[in-house]
Amino acid sequence: MVGDRMAAVLALLDGDRKPGATVPQAVAAQAAAALGVDGICAGLGAGSSGLVLAWGWEPVSVALEDLQFTLGQGPALDAADGAPVLVADLAAAAVRWPMFVPAAAELGVRALFALPLRIGAINVGVLSAHRANPGPLADGALGDAFALAEAVTLLLLHQQSTGTDERAGPSGEQPRAGSATYRAEVHQATGMISVQLGVSLAEALLRLRAHAYADGRAIAEVASDVVARRLRLDNQ
Repeated sequence: MVGDRMAAVLALLDGDRKPGATVPQAVAAQAAAALGVDGICAGLGAGSSGLVLAWGWEPVSVALEDLQFTLGQGPALDAADGAPVLVADLAAAAVRWPMFVPAAAELGVRALFALPLRIGAINVGVLSAHRANPGPLADGALGDAFALAEAVTLLLLHQQSTGTDERAGPSGEQPRAGSATYRAEVHQATGMISVQLGVSLAEALLRLRAHAYADGRAIAEVASDVVARRLRLDNQ
């Protein structure tokens, strides 16, 4: 049984699947408060290719997803394989994610909890919750988190099937534009690097990530340079 605060959130998410309903992205903030975390988001996708953020646009959540996509490591990417990744203290996980942990610390994130979004045996994405203070989720909160993951899975799949636009934020601001577009540009750049270097797509993506990390730039920026032919990694 979920807590009262999470039950209210689940009711809003269920309402968002009804024709004509408009539930804002601010519901993610309510969900975060119910779980006792600072931010929460959900992305669709799986594996090292990364997640496309689809729900929850709190700035630190967006930055964390971008970090994991750029670096190719982090709890959400691991959870995309189908098992929850609950990290009460990221500082203790530096060996597991040596590039992600210090970068997350710069954002003020000390705990991160990632749950797979699943339909049966199929993994479709990940729900991530973060907190500035280390420590596990409070008693009962993990059950609430699993219930939230199920509701968000249904919401996102419903929005995909109906072509529903992403909701605006609490002040009317639009979600971070072009999330799917810039990921597509990364994949396009990966293909170009694969041809240029004569390597597999997986190796090309690693090279792209390494270049972005070494330059201290977002992978999307480097990918844009590759696609626009301003940068060739075979010249590096």
